Amino acid sequence: MKASELIKLYQQGRRNFSREDLSGENFDGQQLSDINLSYADIRGASFVNANLTGANFTCVREYRFQVFSIRKHLFLSGKIS
Repeated sequence: MKASELIKLYQQGRRNFSREDLSGENFDGQQLSDINLSYADIRGASFVNANLTGANFTCVREYRFQVFSIRKHLFLSGKIS
């Protein structure tokens, strides 16, 4: 799924993107709180400064990232590889 499609669906109220192939997509700076990305393929995807408060990353496919909290919001730092 392309980032633009996911963002559009998210803005329409969808939160479940479990098992989607999001590899290589760019979600930098996006508001994605409470998103469900369980079992998704996010290899090579970027979530720099994305708001991921309450996000579900259970069993995502091969990820490495650093998470830090700013003003009670969860942000992702770096690129997932």
